[in-house]
Amino acid sequence: MTDLHQKIADLELEIDDLSEAAERCRKSMIVARLATIAGVLLVGASLSGFVRTDALILVIGIAATLAGIGLLGSSRGSLEHITGKIRTSEARRDELINGMNLQTVQDG
Repeated sequence: MTDLHQKIADLELEIDDLSEAAERCRKSMIVARLATIAGVLLVGASLSGFVRTDALILVIGIAATLAGIGLLGSSRGSLEHITGKIRTSEARRDELINGMNLQTVQDG
């Protein structure tokens, strides 16, 4: 029985770690969206004449846009993978708990 409790505890720890990793992915996705928006605005401002037309500013805007898109795609893929692992771990944990044949305690 102790081995079963340890397996459940290990799964709980794994689920917590995966949840923290998923939160980091969500934060990365926010940063990626901001970088993409900033890059698009910088390119748009540069091309429309709101900002001094300089090749370096245009390149920085394009780089920020592309980096944001790449980071967003990578973070989204990682988040989907991690979410799948969380679901699998939760299902394994639930199977172990259900296999323990626990009794319901009635309030007196």
